[in-house]
Amino acid sequence: DFQNGAAYLYDYELDYDQWLPSVNLVWRNMDGLQFRASFFKGVAPPQFGLTRAYIPVSLETEEDDIEAGNGRPIARPSVGNPNLLPTEADNYDASVEWFFADVGSLTFSLFYKEVKYVVTNYTERTDYTNNGATFEAIQNTAINASDTGDIKGFELAYQQQYNFTDGWLGGFGLNANYTYIDSSGVPQTTLSETDPDVAAGNTTTIDTSLLPLEGLSEHTINLQPFYEYGRWSARLAYSWRSEFLLTVRDVIVPYQPIMHDDTGQLDASLFFSINDNLRIGFQGVNLTQETIRTKAVLNDDLLEAPRSWYINDRRYSISLRGNF
Repeated sequence: DFQNGAAYLYDYELDYDQWLPSVNLVWRNMDGLQFRASFFKGVAPPQFGLTRAYIPVSLETEEDDIEAGNGRPIARPSVGNPNLLPTEADNYDASVEWFFADVGSLTFSLFYKEVKYVVTNYTERTDYTNNGATFEAIQNTAINASDTGDIKGFELAYQQQYNFTDGWLGGFGLNANYTYIDSSGVPQTTLSETDPDVAAGNTTTIDTSLLPLEGLSEHTINLQPFYEYGRWSARLAYSWRSEFLLTVRDVIVPYQPIMHDDTGQLDASLFFSINDNLRIGFQGVNLTQETIRTKAVLNDDLLEAPRSWYINDRRYSISLRGNF
């Protein structure tokens, strides 16, 4: 009686208003020293698939499901949540900057971000009635977390062209920066936002609040020596970052969080200006042929095991650029 293929219409309406203040203060003196302080509030709407008003309900008859339903079949739907609110972030930044030459600067920046209403998992028991029959359901959905997370850190940056020397030697220069980030305090969602696999419902066995926020490395270093003189332009660029959370939920059983191992990449380019409008150049990407490694997080002690290895091969290109 319950599983007769019936469909029901759900109507939802959600209204919200957001104030997005932004304040920037700058003080500078005549010796190239400058101080900055800023605050702004940002918002990010939830993934559209997670907000879909769609609840596919069917009864499960495996032994574990019968036990969970106290001797009766039980439903395990994964549902969208059209009442999700945007994630909010209060952003505080401060920096001291020293411009010691025409092409020369040394800067130190501090940042702190307070993150609210991050989308996370929620499991609840509820009843569904159809065609006169009622069955219990254990459903997974996405909600806005009540916990507040924070992202904090600093950046040190240096840039200079050594044009205090005469002739072609004055074309050499260096760009370099180091960033430290610490993020914590937010249980992150393991639900899928893709359509039609809305809120796939397979939750990881890990407490995701123990993990850093997705995509953020604790340490990041960029080094870029360059040469700019006359018609010649050349660059080497090496970027390195420590391990970071690639995804909270793997695509295969047992749906564990996946960490991206620390990695670095070396790129290079060389260009020559034929005239004011045409440039010819050579570029190389991933010259060290870096091996990408990922690891699965196994438990709440954050024990890791190898997950996958792959290589993005070296790539070379010759290009002709024109300005018209």
